[in-house]
Amino acid sequence: MKVLSDVWTSITGNANARVKDPVIGSFVVAWILCNWDKLAILFFGDNKVEERIGNLVEKMAIIQSPELIYQDLDLLILPSLIALVYLFILPTVSLWVNQKQKKPIIAQHSHAVDVEIAQAKKQWELNKEKLRSNPNKGFLEKDVELDIQRQKARDELRNKIRNEYLDKRIKTSTALATKSTEEAAILELQRRKLEQEVEEKERKSTSEKLRFERQATLLKATIASHRFPAAYFFLQRLSGALREDNIVMSLEGLSETVAAIFGYDNFEQMINDEDFTNENLEKLKYILASNELVNRLAEICNAEIDAEEKLDPEVIFQHIQTIFEDLPYKFLSEDGLVEAISEYVHEVTHEILNSEELSGPMAETDTIFEELWLEVQDYHNDVSFSVKFHGYASGPHRKESDVQGRELEVNLTATTKPIIGSFGFGELTYKIKGAPRDYD
Repeated sequence: MKVLSDVWTSITGNANARVKDPVIGSFVVAWILCNWDKLAILFFGDNKVEERIGNLVEKMAIIQSPELIYQDLDLLILPSLIALVYLFILPTVSLWVNQKQKKPIIAQHSHAVDVEIAQAKKQWELNKEKLRSNPNKGFLEKDVELDIQRQKARDELRNKIRNEYLDKRIKTSTALATKSTEEAAILELQRRKLEQEVEEKERKSTSEKLRFERQATLLKATIASHRFPAAYFFLQRLSGALREDNIVMSLEGLSETVAAIFGYDNFEQMINDEDFTNENLEKLKYILASNELVNRLAEICNAEIDAEEKLDPEVIFQHIQTIFEDLPYKFLSEDGLVEAISEYVHEVTHEILNSEELSGPMAETDTIFEELWLEVQDYHNDVSFSVKFHGYASGPHRKESDVQGRELEVNLTATTKPIIGSFGFGELTYKIKGAPRDYD
């Protein structure tokens, strides 16, 4: 029972904390005010409970029907506006009103204090006069004499303080007049110097800003000018291939198609990409023809509203394949890229056998390895394109050439990373692991 009590306490505590939160609390109250009719039907309607709940859920199903947010303003927009007004605008108005009432409130309080002080003084004078007017009191004469002496002492003290104050003010005014003249001259010099420094800094800042903007513009134009020849090369080849079949695309459609080939969202993104350079084009080995490219071609063809007849994305895809036939880049599907990587790996098996990663495991076998057999296990296309191979290396025994040596189990992962866009891949890199084969 204690466990259940602790759980219930935790739940109610969290609920109270959420309700007391100013944002959540104000939004809940605003929502209830705006949707009281829905809640009234839910709790006091004539239909069955299941029907009332179903109707309320249907009216508030903004996930299945997002248009409800704009059709029923009481659902989210109006409560949010009321909550924002309550949280931000009302406190500001209240603070403004309090600021405006500050002086009247202070004045009222000061007036009330002055009235009480005046009443107290008058009461004290009244009591004193009553006491003085009493003929039976013998100290009346002494009290009058004391008042006269106190008044005389106050007058003397007041005159003394006034004379000392006047003398001090005369001396201070004379000193301040001299000092103020000197400080005024110094401040004027400092002000002029500061104005000159500020003007100089502003002039330098403006000059540096203009120089930086000119250099940035020039650099951007220079970089873009290096990319335009390469982009124009692909535009020209694609346009020529299409023209042979009497297919005409707009310049925008050709540009977007070239950008889509390399995996860019648009032509401007390709031109502004720092990786789209002649150096990277020389390093380019493979271009992936993915499903994303096919879908993008369909969008581009549908956008060609000025074409004489509707363009077929499959035909455009076939022409893209033809422009890469005599280029050093291979335009391949995922399966084709796996096959191309597999062929290249089998061509460099000698280099794999001589790699440093396998030198240690080879030393444990006393075998001279001459052959390497590898088979594709799996591949992944996640930013980089990786193909996993598994196989065995074999050869004769180091001391007895007519005896088959111990085989070496080899695991290899060949990876190529995109160097241009998302679909332009470069050289292969290898991750090699090996161990003597355990026949058990």
